[in-house]
Amino acid sequence: MSCADDLTVDDLNTSVTTEVLERVSAGEGSNANLWGWIDRDNVVGLNLAEPQTAPKVIKPWDERVDEEEFVESGVDDELILHIPFTTSLRLRNLCMYLPAPGHPHRPGRLRIFANSPHPPDFAELESMDPIMDLDVSEPPTQRRDIGGRRDVDEWPLKVQRMANVFAVTLLFSEAGTGQRSKVFYIGFKGDAKQLKMDMSKLGQVPASQSADKKVDGVAEKKGAGYTTIR
Repeated sequence: MSCADDLTVDDLNTSVTTEVLERVSAGEGSNANLWGWIDRDNVVGLNLAEPQTAPKVIKPWDERVDEEEFVESGVDDELILHIPFTTSLRLRNLCMYLPAPGHPHRPGRLRIFANSPHPPDFAELESMDPIMDLDVSEPPTQRRDIGGRRDVDEWPLKVQRMANVFAVTLLFSEAGTGQRSKVFYIGFKGDAKQLKMDMSKLGQVPASQSADKKVDGVAEKKGAGYTTIR
């Protein structure tokens, strides 16, 4: 991690921005499968060849590489999946099973949006900045299951931007043929336990580290006792 990613008490004292608070609250936690917290019945899709198929990509982990059920785009290669959760989550990884790299129906681009209160349409998403804009034409790493079969792709997410998420919207596009995109599985890993912070204590330095505390009769220099928060 670079020094630019370190947070100190000085950051909290002088500039408690939204970005700083998000990075502090992201913290460390589990990387559990969050299938049980997806509101599967309310998963919806736009521009699907069969609109009612949207929830079919939300599968249990042991069915993640099943290709019998999937969603496929309709009139072109763009499709939207809006996935709500039953509680706010901290998302760390996006898991996807797409057609193999080089397949004409594998989407090449994925834009990720968070916390839309309703399923947005294409015009709304085009006017918004995504949290992440990924090239998914190739997986980040080649993964194989215990039987040697191709496994799901896992994409690390910006945890500081996804520390309190109640819905995710995925916009797929740029399939190999430019005509149709296909998705077999969508899942998430992260933490369902919300990290609670006492906001009144932000910026407070313990007395043992205070710049005014004297050590052997000599006042410490200001800034010598800050704490780094990662």
